[in-house]
Amino acid sequence: MKKSEQQILDAWREEAERLHDAQEFSEDGILYRGKIFFEDNAWHRETGDEETLWLKAERNLLIITKELNDTEAWNIREETGRPNVIDFSYQKGVPFIKNLRMWSYGILHSTPNYYPDFEEARNMELSGPFFEKAPIAHVNCKKQCGGAAISQKTLSEYINRYSRFLKEQIALYDADVILCCGNANGQNLILNFVKSQYLEDLCPVDGTDGWIYYSPSTGKVVIDSYHPSARIGYEETYYAMMSGFMLTLKNMENA
Repeated sequence: MKKSEQQILDAWREEAERLHDAQEFSEDGILYRGKIFFEDNAWHRETGDEETLWLKAERNLLIITKELNDTEAWNIREETGRPNVIDFSYQKGVPFIKNLRMWSYGILHSTPNYYPDFEEARNMELSGPFFEKAPIAHVNCKKQCGGAAISQKTLSEYINRYSRFLKEQIALYDADVILCCGNANGQNLILNFVKSQYLEDLCPVDGTDGWIYYSPSTGKVVIDSYHPSARIGYEETYYAMMSGFMLTLKNMENA
Protein backbone atom coordinates (compact mmCIF):
# COMPACT_ATOMS: atom_id res chain seq x y z
CA MET A 1 0.00 0.00 0.00
CA LYS A 2 2.75 2.48 0.89
CA LYS A 3 4.47 1.80 -2.43
CA SER A 4 1.22 2.46 -4.32
CA GLU A 5 0.64 5.58 -2.24
CA GLN A 6 4.02 6.98 -3.24
CA GLN A 7 3.43 6.13 -6.89
CA ILE A 8 0.19 8.14 -6.85
CA LEU A 9 1.92 11.08 -5.18
CA ASP A 10 4.83 10.97 -7.64
CA ALA A 11 2.43 10.96 -10.60
CA TRP A 12 0.45 13.80 -9.01
CA ARG A 13 3.62 15.84 -8.59
CA GLU A 14 4.70 15.15 -12.18
CA GLU A 15 1.36 16.42 -13.45
CA ALA A 16 1.67 19.51 -11.24
CA GLU A 17 5.16 20.13 -12.63
CA ARG A 18 3.84 19.80 -16.16
CA LEU A 19 1.27 22.46 -15.32
CA HIS A 20 3.93 24.63 -13.61
CA ASP A 21 1.99 24.19 -10.39
CA ALA A 22 4.36 22.17 -8.21
CA GLN A 23 5.76 24.88 -5.95
CA GLU A 24 5.62 23.80 -2.28
CA PHE A 25 3.98 20.44 -3.02
CA SER A 26 3.10 18.57 0.20
CA GLU A 27 2.85 14.80 0.25
CA ASP A 28 0.33 13.12 2.54
CA GLY A 29 -1.38 9.82 3.29
CA ILE A 30 -1.29 7.23 6.06
CA LEU A 31 0.26 8.94 9.08
CA TYR A 32 3.64 7.57 10.12
CA ARG A 33 3.79 5.59 13.33
CA GLY A 34 7.55 5.36 13.87
CA LYS A 35 9.86 7.30 16.17
CA ILE A 36 8.95 10.92 17.01
CA PHE A 37 11.91 13.28 17.31
CA PHE A 38 12.67 17.01 17.56
CA GLU A 39 15.06 18.45 14.99
CA ASP A 40 15.57 21.85 13.34
CA ASN A 41 13.05 23.44 15.71
CA ALA A 42 10.22 21.12 14.66
CA TRP A 43 8.75 17.73 15.47
CA HIS A 44 9.28 14.97 12.92
CA ARG A 45 8.29 11.35 12.63
CA GLU A 46 9.83 8.32 11.01
CA THR A 47 7.90 5.73 9.06
CA GLY A 48 6.98 2.66 11.09
CA ASP A 49 4.29 -0.01 11.28
CA GLU A 50 1.51 2.29 10.05
CA GLU A 51 0.53 0.03 7.14
CA THR A 52 0.13 -3.04 9.34
CA LEU A 53 -1.77 -1.01 11.92
CA TRP A 54 -4.07 0.33 9.21
CA LEU A 55 -4.81 -3.06 7.65
CA LYS A 56 -5.42 -4.81 10.97
CA ALA A 57 -7.51 -2.07 12.59
CA GLU A 58 -11.10 -2.83 13.53
CA ARG A 59 -11.90 0.65 12.21
CA ASN A 60 -9.64 3.10 10.40
CA LEU A 61 -10.17 6.75 9.56
CA LEU A 62 -9.39 8.84 6.48
CA ILE A 63 -9.42 12.60 7.08
CA ILE A 64 -9.77 14.72 3.94
CA THR A 65 -9.06 18.45 4.22
CA LYS A 66 -8.71 21.24 1.66
CA GLU A 67 -5.03 22.29 1.71
CA LEU A 68 -2.03 22.88 3.96
CA ASN A 69 -2.11 26.26 5.70
CA ASP A 70 1.61 26.96 5.51
CA THR A 71 4.18 28.76 3.37
CA GLU A 72 6.57 25.82 3.22
CA ALA A 73 5.73 22.27 2.18
CA TRP A 74 6.32 19.34 4.52
CA ASN A 75 5.32 15.70 4.58
CA ILE A 76 1.88 15.53 6.20
CA ARG A 77 2.52 11.87 7.00
CA GLU A 78 4.86 13.11 9.76
CA GLU A 79 1.97 14.93 11.42
CA THR A 80 1.82 14.68 15.22
CA GLY A 81 -0.07 17.84 16.14
CA ARG A 82 2.60 18.81 18.64
CA PRO A 83 3.49 22.53 18.83
CA ASN A 84 7.00 23.00 17.42
CA VAL A 85 8.75 23.55 20.74
CA ILE A 86 10.74 20.83 22.45
CA ASP A 87 9.04 21.43 25.80
CA PHE A 88 5.55 21.00 24.36
CA SER A 89 2.19 20.45 26.03
CA TYR A 90 -0.70 18.52 24.50
CA GLN A 91 -2.99 21.14 26.02
CA LYS A 92 -1.54 23.86 23.80
CA GLY A 93 -2.39 23.87 20.14
CA VAL A 94 -4.45 25.43 17.39
CA PRO A 95 -8.16 24.60 16.94
CA PHE A 96 -7.34 22.62 13.77
CA ILE A 97 -5.40 19.92 15.57
CA LYS A 98 -7.52 19.97 18.73
CA ASN A 99 -10.65 19.26 16.71
CA LEU A 100 -8.95 16.52 14.69
CA ARG A 101 -7.80 14.89 17.92
CA MET A 102 -11.27 15.03 19.49
CA TRP A 103 -13.10 13.88 16.39
CA SER A 104 -10.65 11.03 15.75
CA TYR A 105 -10.83 9.94 19.39
CA GLY A 106 -14.62 9.89 19.32
CA ILE A 107 -14.98 8.18 15.94
CA LEU A 108 -12.49 5.42 16.70
CA HIS A 109 -13.87 4.73 20.20
CA SER A 110 -17.59 4.78 19.40
CA THR A 111 -19.82 1.71 19.41
CA PRO A 112 -23.52 1.27 18.54
CA ASN A 113 -24.36 2.09 22.16
CA TYR A 114 -21.61 4.43 23.29
CA TYR A 115 -19.35 7.32 22.41
CA PRO A 116 -16.87 9.17 24.65
CA ASP A 117 -18.35 12.29 26.21
CA PHE A 118 -16.98 15.69 25.30
CA GLU A 119 -14.97 16.13 28.50
CA GLU A 120 -13.09 12.90 27.82
CA ALA A 121 -12.40 13.69 24.16
CA ARG A 122 -11.33 17.28 24.88
CA ASN A 123 -8.73 16.03 27.39
CA MET A 124 -5.67 16.45 25.17
CA GLU A 125 -3.65 14.25 27.51
CA LEU A 126 -5.87 11.41 26.24
CA SER A 127 -6.73 12.39 22.68
CA GLY A 128 -3.26 13.80 21.91
CA PRO A 129 -1.28 10.58 22.45
CA PHE A 130 -4.15 8.60 20.89
CA PHE A 131 -3.94 10.67 17.70
CA GLU A 132 -0.24 9.78 17.46
CA LYS A 133 -0.95 6.03 17.58
CA ALA A 134 -4.30 5.52 15.86
CA PRO A 135 -4.90 4.16 12.30
CA ILE A 136 -5.40 7.52 10.58
CA ALA A 137 -4.70 8.80 7.07
CA HIS A 138 -4.76 12.52 6.24
CA VAL A 139 -5.15 13.72 2.67
CA ASN A 140 -5.37 17.23 1.23
CA CYS A 141 -7.36 17.83 -1.96
CA LYS A 142 -4.92 20.56 -2.94
CA LYS A 143 -1.31 19.46 -2.42
CA GLN A 144 0.09 22.95 -2.93
CA CYS A 145 0.46 25.12 0.19
CA GLY A 146 -2.23 27.70 0.84
CA GLY A 147 -3.41 30.17 3.44
CA ALA A 148 -5.95 30.40 6.22
CA ALA A 149 -8.81 30.15 3.72
CA ILE A 150 -9.46 28.94 0.18
CA SER A 151 -12.41 29.94 -1.97
CA GLN A 152 -14.90 27.33 -3.10
CA LYS A 153 -14.05 28.27 -6.69
CA THR A 154 -10.32 27.63 -6.23
CA LEU A 155 -10.90 24.41 -4.32
CA SER A 156 -13.24 23.18 -7.04
CA GLU A 157 -10.66 23.98 -9.72
CA TYR A 158 -7.96 21.98 -7.95
CA ILE A 159 -10.25 19.04 -7.21
CA ASN A 160 -11.24 18.87 -10.88
CA ARG A 161 -7.70 19.41 -12.17
CA TYR A 162 -6.24 16.55 -10.15
CA SER A 163 -9.38 14.43 -9.75
CA ARG A 164 -7.79 11.25 -11.12
CA PHE A 165 -5.06 11.24 -8.49
CA LEU A 166 -7.37 12.22 -5.63
CA LYS A 167 -9.76 9.42 -6.53
CA GLU A 168 -6.91 6.90 -6.73
CA GLN A 169 -5.55 7.98 -3.36
CA ILE A 170 -8.93 7.78 -1.61
CA ALA A 171 -9.70 4.38 -3.15
CA LEU A 172 -6.28 3.01 -2.20
CA TYR A 173 -6.94 3.35 1.53
CA ASP A 174 -10.38 1.67 1.44
CA ALA A 175 -11.11 3.45 4.73
CA ASP A 176 -13.98 2.42 6.99
CA VAL A 177 -14.80 6.03 7.89
CA ILE A 178 -14.12 9.13 5.78
CA LEU A 179 -14.21 12.52 7.47
CA CYS A 180 -14.83 15.21 4.83
CA CYS A 181 -13.67 18.46 6.43
CA GLY A 182 -15.00 20.91 3.88
CA ASN A 183 -18.51 22.10 4.77
CA ALA A 184 -18.85 25.81 4.02
CA ASN A 185 -22.22 27.53 4.02
CA GLY A 186 -24.01 24.23 3.70
CA GLN A 187 -21.92 22.99 0.77
CA ASN A 188 -19.15 20.41 1.00
CA LEU A 189 -17.14 20.00 -2.19
CA ILE A 190 -15.08 17.21 -0.64
CA LEU A 191 -18.19 15.20 0.24
CA ASN A 192 -19.58 15.84 -3.23
CA PHE A 193 -16.39 14.46 -4.77
CA VAL A 194 -16.45 11.32 -2.61
CA LYS A 195 -20.07 10.73 -3.57
CA SER A 196 -19.66 11.31 -7.30
CA GLN A 197 -16.27 9.66 -7.81
CA TYR A 198 -15.93 6.97 -5.15
CA LEU A 199 -19.13 5.96 -3.29
CA GLU A 200 -21.94 6.59 -5.73
CA ASP A 201 -24.62 4.96 -3.57
CA LEU A 202 -23.88 7.25 -0.62
CA CYS A 203 -27.06 8.37 1.13
CA PRO A 204 -27.80 10.46 4.24
CA VAL A 205 -28.60 8.60 7.44
CA ASP A 206 -32.02 9.48 8.86
CA GLY A 207 -31.92 11.21 12.22
CA THR A 208 -28.37 12.60 11.90
CA ASP A 209 -29.29 16.10 10.65
CA GLY A 210 -27.20 15.65 7.52
CA TRP A 211 -23.99 14.86 9.38
CA ILE A 212 -23.63 11.21 8.40
CA TYR A 213 -23.81 9.34 5.09
CA TYR A 214 -23.72 5.61 4.47
CA SER A 215 -22.83 3.40 1.51
CA PRO A 216 -25.00 0.24 1.58
CA SER A 217 -22.82 -1.59 -0.94
CA THR A 218 -19.58 -1.11 1.01
CA GLY A 219 -20.65 -0.47 4.61
CA LYS A 220 -18.53 2.67 4.66
CA VAL A 221 -19.50 5.76 6.64
CA VAL A 222 -18.82 9.31 5.47
CA ILE A 223 -19.09 12.37 7.72
CA ASP A 224 -20.00 15.83 6.44
CA SER A 225 -17.82 17.98 8.67
CA TYR A 226 -16.83 21.58 9.05
CA HIS A 227 -13.20 22.49 8.55
CA PRO A 228 -11.32 21.77 11.80
CA SER A 229 -10.38 25.46 12.08
CA ALA A 230 -13.95 26.70 11.69
CA ARG A 231 -15.08 29.21 14.33
CA ILE A 232 -17.80 27.04 15.80
CA GLY A 233 -18.42 25.58 19.23
CA TYR A 234 -16.24 22.60 20.06
CA GLU A 235 -18.83 20.92 22.27
CA GLU A 236 -21.89 21.42 20.04
CA THR A 237 -20.04 20.14 16.99
CA TYR A 238 -18.61 17.14 18.82
CA TYR A 239 -21.94 15.97 20.20
CA ALA A 240 -23.77 16.44 16.89
CA MET A 241 -21.13 14.44 15.04
CA MET A 242 -20.78 11.64 17.58
CA SER A 243 -24.48 11.15 18.31
CA GLY A 244 -25.11 10.84 14.58
CA PHE A 245 -22.20 8.46 14.16
CA MET A 246 -23.38 6.26 17.04
CA LEU A 247 -26.88 6.11 15.54
CA THR A 248 -25.35 5.05 12.22
CA LEU A 249 -23.40 2.25 13.90
CA LYS A 250 -26.58 1.10 15.65
CA ASN A 251 -28.47 1.07 12.34
CA MET A 252 -25.67 -0.94 10.74
CA GLU A 253 -25.74 -3.45 13.61
CA ASN A 254 -29.50 -3.92 13.28
CA ALA A 255 -29.57 -4.09 9.49
